[in-house]
Amino acid sequence: MSGRSEFDRASERRGLGLERFAFFHVLVGVGLLMTWTVIFGYLAEEVAATSRAAKGEGVSGTFTAHSYVCARRDCSWYGTFTTAGLFGATVEGVELRGDDGHSFDAGEMVSALDVGSPDFVQMRGGSPEWGRSFGAGAFSAITGAIATAMAAMVLWDVYWTRASPESRRRQARERGRPTLRDVADPDRWGWSARPGSSATRVKLARSKKRTFTAAVGLLSLLGALLLFGLLWANFNEEISRAELIAGLWAPLFAIILLGVTIQTLRLVLLPPRMWVTDDEIVIWDGLLLWKVLRIPRAAIAAIHYGDEPRRCPVEDDVAELTPFREELNLALEMRDGISLPARRLRWGNWFWVMLTLRNHVPQTGMPQRGHLVRRLCLRVKEPRRAATDLDRWLGDETSSPPEFAPVDHAHYGMVRTHRGVGGKRIKLKGQLPQPILAEFVNEGPGTLQAWLRRTEFGHGPPVMVCGPKAPPATTVLDDRLVSDKPLAKRFLCVESEGPWTVTISGPERAREFTGSATGSGPEVLAYQGPAGIAVITSPGGQPHRVHLHGPNLTALNNGDPIVSTTALPRANPPPSQSTFAIPAQAILQVTTAGTDWRIDVTPLADADTLAQDAITAPPTGHVRPFEHSITGHNTAVVRYLGPPGPVLFHSGYAFGLLQLDATLAPLRTLALPSGNQKLHLRSNTLLQITGAEGTWSLEETHPTDLAAADH
Repeated sequence: MSGRSEFDRASERRGLGLERFAFFHVLVGVGLLMTWTVIFGYLAEEVAATSRAAKGEGVSGTFTAHSYVCARRDCSWYGTFTTAGLFGATVEGVELRGDDGHSFDAGEMVSALDVGSPDFVQMRGGSPEWGRSFGAGAFSAITGAIATAMAAMVLWDVYWTRASPESRRRQARERGRPTLRDVADPDRWGWSARPGSSATRVKLARSKKRTFTAAVGLLSLLGALLLFGLLWANFNEEISRAELIAGLWAPLFAIILLGVTIQTLRLVLLPPRMWVTDDEIVIWDGLLLWKVLRIPRAAIAAIHYGDEPRRCPVEDDVAELTPFREELNLALEMRDGISLPARRLRWGNWFWVMLTLRNHVPQTGMPQRGHLVRRLCLRVKEPRRAATDLDRWLGDETSSPPEFAPVDHAHYGMVRTHRGVGGKRIKLKGQLPQPILAEFVNEGPGTLQAWLRRTEFGHGPPVMVCGPKAPPATTVLDDRLVSDKPLAKRFLCVESEGPWTVTISGPERAREFTGSATGSGPEVLAYQGPAGIAVITSPGGQPHRVHLHGPNLTALNNGDPIVSTTALPRANPPPSQSTFAIPAQAILQVTTAGTDWRIDVTPLADADTLAQDAITAPPTGHVRPFEHSITGHNTAVVRYLGPPGPVLFHSGYAFGLLQLDATLAPLRTLALPSGNQKLHLRSNTLLQITGAEGTWSLEETHPTDLAAADH
């Protein structure tokens, strides 16, 4: 059989584990101090009486034996003691010591001395008995040592939760000496520091259950002190000097608890407040902060919601604006460390630190003076809505969104025409700071093909395919297609069955359009309208591909296509449509296999308000909003409306994900077509789904919202 029974193991699993909490140790320590006080008083009285018995001092009298009582191996006579004299006093139920084993009969009287103890008298001429004094002394020493050690361990752990001395001195220098102006400072009083209006409604919350538990914990300490005082006064008609000295800890501890009592009243009567103005967050917490905390919007880097604040590690740069060990649901991440106007521990906040300590680990997330905080964790009501509103407030920009720089192209206004018949290699000399535009005209009966190569007889990617009698086709030539380094020359290899013409130029020869454009085959277009959502349609369901470029032909999205569809294996496929974001002044490179296509652009202001399932002719681009989850089967532009936090992207190995800026230009690549990927999105973020056909989805991975905060 195993060494421990199943019952023992179950008891360990289901135990309360109170021994882990510092408050339990303090409560036990206070109880032991009370016990030590009583034992120490008894010890002092016992030692004094036994010392007088050893010296033969005391009031003479007569002891009358009544009963013989044995406890373990020690037997003693108990009876009545009467002092000598005409008006002798009588005390009943006292013990006779110093009889040295003499035998008595009930009712027999012997001479004895009253040595000042209410419990025993000393037989005249008998030897003193020190055994009980030694036993009481040992028990008193053990009890006092354990009580002192338990209290000292907790106080030591609380002490080491403070900031370093250098940090405290630095903050003291920054603050200066307190003056009367500090009392008159409006930030010192929450009601006077309250702003006129709040841009976002956020309510701080504290658990009523934990507040009640903390109040009960304080009342238990105060009740224990009160009960101790009543019992001591009731059972000690005359308090000796030794007992008075031993009980000095009680009034001192009561004075210390006075600060905790004031803080508890603040906890119950003064709930924390939070206001959000146009340019700062204002937090007033009379329990943890001695004045209002103002955090400028420029000092906040991000808002976090959901699982992340709950996992805030207890580190030097993390503060939890709560006196309890409770679940937090919102965090403000700062750009640089800020100093909080925290109350000092000695004014009562040591009690809350003690409540949060476990296993004597000197760590706490409660704000303390001197700590530089980069992450402030909060508990708020309606955390999802609050995080969403705060993230949008943080992302608001008063300045106009950035625009592309004016066109400055090395080949602007320069046009070079190359003609040939059949196969030929065109040598393009000189470095190309920006890509260039190439227009192909196939005048022969066969198909024209062209490749861009680094060397004359090397290999390179195909850049153009034109059928016979096809309209002029344009494309963008970029050195990055063949090399990662700047080239001094490159070769455009053309093969055809007849005459052809290639025209090299800058972006000014791209066909301009504003709202809609139609075409056939590969072409480069210059969009002249405002930023919007574009839909490209191939009526016959043929594949198409779209690249985005800046006004100077610089590739966006690292040169990868925004849209890339494949041919559907059907006899009569339906029209294929793809949606993508197009910035103002952007250049589009459309690639198809000589088939017709159409592009329609809806300005962003209109695309954001269109219904998701609206049916229009021609197709109208729109932004698909989502909060919890969204799915799709082709490219799309979506706007995330949920709170900042983790989102899972199912790419289906066919789609990628881009983050767009305010101008709808690709800002960064968030995900590649490589399965499931976890992202962190801010509220109101615009996203571009890139890729081909298939199925993709975006789904929030926030944990279930915390239960509604206590009302």
